[in-house]
Amino acid sequence: MAAALHKQTSYELAEIWQFPVKGFPGYHTHTVSLQTNQLLPVDRRFAVSNGHPASHKKLDEGWLSKRHFVQQLSEERLAGLSFMIDEENGCIHLSDRTGLQAEAPLDEAGPVMAQLQALLPDRFEERPRLCRLDTAGYTDTNAPWITLAGSASLADFADVTHTAADNRRFRLNLIIRTDTAFEEFYWIGKQVSIGQVRLEIIEPVGRCAAINVDPETAERNADHLRTMRQVYGHTDLGVFARVITDGPISLGDTVTLLS
Repeated sequence: MAAALHKQTSYELAEIWQFPVKGFPGYHTHTVSLQTNQLLPVDRRFAVSNGHPASHKKLDEGWLSKRHFVQQLSEERLAGLSFMIDEENGCIHLSDRTGLQAEAPLDEAGPVMAQLQALLPDRFEERPRLCRLDTAGYTDTNAPWITLAGSASLADFADVTHTAADNRRFRLNLIIRTDTAFEEFYWIGKQVSIGQVRLEIIEPVGRCAAINVDPETAERNADHLRTMRQVYGHTDLGVFARVITDGPISLGDTVTLLS
């Protein structure tokens, strides 16, 4: 699985992404402060329930698996929506690509949830609910890990699938500028530094059918998982990392492979 041994040990931080609401598009940022054993700030802090009565009975239990929430794995139309959380002013904003919009106070999300149900009437059995975790996030893996990948991996995937290199498809937190596809697999079990921050690289990120959703069209139009199996012999893209030293990181920072 790992890339061939590569002598390069110094790289550049090319992109930082945050995804406040699980399953919905995120946004670029220029700098963040990382804390030991924590996700990126606000990353996956919120999720929208799937509207199933059985899931709604469990929403107060803390972290739950992704099947309890709407996600692009089963609902590609989420890729065409914007769901913004303004915690400073205590409000939320939902919009689609036609210009339809809805706003509500963060602690009274009902009107926005009603609008989401109207946009996706075949998706919800009951009105969905906006869920929040303050001390963790609704990540697919119940662990305080961030995700990163090399830019060459995204570019190679784009080449073999005839798509654009676009992190919106993979929803990774950090993109490192690299020259060799899947080079980051060689980092597993090692540490990297970004400024004063240190990360421990844990394991590959296994991909699901959510990568089949085109972030530009919000449509599912190809089986990219099958292509990955045929071309690469695996369906991994990106790696999980654990923050082991606090500190700020910014675009353009040097990323160094330490051990």
